[in-house]
Amino acid sequence: MNHFGLNLDPKETDSFLQRMVGKVITAMLPVLNDRLLGDELMTRQELADWLGISLKMTDEAFIFKPGFPYYMVGTKKRYWKRSVIKWIDDNQRS
Repeated sequence: MNHFGLNLDPKETDSFLQRMVGKVITAMLPVLNDRLLGDELMTRQELADWLGISLKMTDEAFIFKPGFPYYMVGTKKRYWKRSVIKWIDDNQRS
């Protein structure tokens, strides 16, 4: 049954849908990889570079905020990318 009044060949429709799904997946993979698999331990400078902001802004907007996640490596603070993403998601303003 065709609800849209279009006479589409089923094989062409399947082929079109497969191409579209492939394009959506290709577009989403980098984001999904970064969000789900991007558990990288970063220095303060690497964190600033990843965020695309200065060290001063990184300190003010993130590192000095209460509850901002860090991991101690000896006497140095390091930041897990996955934890930072979760903190940003949990602390963003609407």
